[in-house]
Amino acid sequence: MLSAIEWTRGEAALQRQIEEGLRGSPQVLREGGPRSLLRLERGPWLVKRYRAGSGAIEQVKARIGLAPADREWRALRALRAAGLPVPAPLALGALADGDRLLAMEWVDGAPLLDALRGPRAARRDLLRALGVLVARVHGAGWVHGDLHAGNVLVSQHGPVLLDWQRARRTQTRAARRRDLAFLEYSLAPATSRSDRLRVRQARLAAVPPLRDDARHELRAAGDAADRRAREHARSRTRRTLREGRLHTSAAVGEARGMRLRELAPETLATLLAEHREAVAARDDRVLDRDARSSLSGVTADGWRAIVKESGWRGAGRALADALRGSPGRRAWVAGHGLLARRIGAARPLAFLERRRYGVPIASWVVLEDLRPAVPAAFAVERGEADAEAVLAALSRLLVDLHRARVDHGDLKATNVLLRRSAGALALALVDLEGVRFPSRLAEARRIAALAELNASLPDDYPAGARRRAFERYAAALPFARGRAQALAEVVAASRARRHRWTGHDCKETS
Repeated sequence: MLSAIEWTRGEAALQRQIEEGLRGSPQVLREGGPRSLLRLERGPWLVKRYRAGSGAIEQVKARIGLAPADREWRALRALRAAGLPVPAPLALGALADGDRLLAMEWVDGAPLLDALRGPRAARRDLLRALGVLVARVHGAGWVHGDLHAGNVLVSQHGPVLLDWQRARRTQTRAARRRDLAFLEYSLAPATSRSDRLRVRQARLAAVPPLRDDARHELRAAGDAADRRAREHARSRTRRTLREGRLHTSAAVGEARGMRLRELAPETLATLLAEHREAVAARDDRVLDRDARSSLSGVTADGWRAIVKESGWRGAGRALADALRGSPGRRAWVAGHGLLARRIGAARPLAFLERRRYGVPIASWVVLEDLRPAVPAAFAVERGEADAEAVLAALSRLLVDLHRARVDHGDLKATNVLLRRSAGALALALVDLEGVRFPSRLAEARRIAALAELNASLPDDYPAGARRRAFERYAAALPFARGRAQALAEVVAASRARRHRWTGHDCKETS
């Protein structure tokens, strides 16, 4: 399995024992990629095998002791000496092919995200302990460099930080905030924003910031976490139009586009054929149809899907679509962009477009079918939930959208589907081709979105509940023009739309 090992660090007796374990039957925990992980029963020990880079830079780094294995060895040694809970480094060596080996103690424990599934009090205690641990690392003059939930193990003594190959000595505020930003972003799927705030608070309480204004530093760390979320989401959004682990190219007839790898090309072709058949027959699978598009709910090979077809809408629109993408293409990017931002949306399964001379003349987007979810506009009328609960969920959705700098473009309550998930209300956006991800979301656009949503909700959503939903939104995302002025503008714009809301019980309209 392994060539001769040239050990450079560690005790000779321990090196021999590790080598014997490697030549036996080690448990392979991860194989392939830049690193492999092996567990040796003796000890037990963990051995990381770092693949040798083929580039000139990687070779130079190896010669001057800056290869990942060397960096992690030095970081673990220094952090152990500082009394921090990290795995003890045992031996460091190199193989004839240039690969490096780093052996360290095995740490028993649960992955952080698993440990956070416990009771609320225990979860909060764990997050505070994690914040204190990060503070101790920073107080010792180090930053982790790749601090996310996957690199935290929870042992019987508390959290342990793993994977120190990108660690470095620094006391700059930017580097420390970056650690917190990466950690907070990785915790988002399993924790609330208030829970993540506890990590920041514990970190800053344990080792005060380098400047006196602790509130400023707390806010700056939160801003860094939001930037990290946006950067990661932008990167994932751009990748939706390229071949990758999740997406691949698609073709049906003359139409070309992208599909999820898990959706077989034959299934995609069948879904589109079912859509064409439904539209031609005008049967009950057709959910909507007008001069611009047709919408159907179809099934094939166990997949339930909504197919939206957009046809020719004139030369001007077609030329615009040549620059910005066809409706199907835009909906594909938008849906995956929203999901990358952890905002509920119908998951796009595929998109296709047919072009002539580079101009899209027709497009299709295939989305997961979320039925029996109902539009939020009719949730109270159909007895799915009370008005207070729906408005609270809509308020949270708007905060998430605008904090992530997302402009839906057509945020009506009929384009927000509501369903129950694990006892809570879950919302998902549909009608996605107008979604944009601007670098800055103007306050005027936020007010327009609030008004559009408010106007689309019928009068069985009472004014008091609407007002409370607005207050929650404004508390999370304040208005530069002031809360009262923003509310007045939302009400005025809502009435001007003359949609479902009359405003008869709203004192701001009198």
